[in-house]
Amino acid sequence: MNLEQPNLLKILSGTHFAEGLSNCHLQCLCRAARLQRIEPGTVLFREGDHEDEIFVIVSGHVQLLMKVPGRGDVVFLTAGPGDLVGWSGVIGEGRMTATAKVTEDTTMICLSGQRLKELCSCEPDLGYVLMKRIAQVLSQRLLATRLQLLDLFAHSERSAV
Repeated sequence: MNLEQPNLLKILSGTHFAEGLSNCHLQCLCRAARLQRIEPGTVLFREGDHEDEIFVIVSGHVQLLMKVPGRGDVVFLTAGPGDLVGWSGVIGEGRMTATAKVTEDTTMICLSGQRLKELCSCEPDLGYVLMKRIAQVLSQRLLATRLQLLDLFAHSERSAV
């Protein structure tokens, strides 16, 4: 369900994702955005699908899952307020690397990847800032993955002893 748009600029500027962005950049982002409330259990996108939108969580939580042979869908991260999910909608072909499932009533800012690409072409400064933010998200996810792998290997070594 779409929510009223008048406060979109205020809501976006209050997120961790938008910290430090200029008012001009925030206004540009709002031209590609809509505010939406999403119910628990809703799947935003599935691993392998093409998706155009990226999502900034305002409130609530979204689980990110990956298919693991012999185990099915496994949660590898739970994203919360201020987090970005669906970055593949802006980078590359937009093929999702995970499945995203809403776990509770969640309000999100949904950004059109196509519209963001157009805005970034017209506003290179915005493009630089946006790609820097996405790179930060990717870096944090890579670190989380490394820590999970270290934990997994630590458990395996203890089991072998």
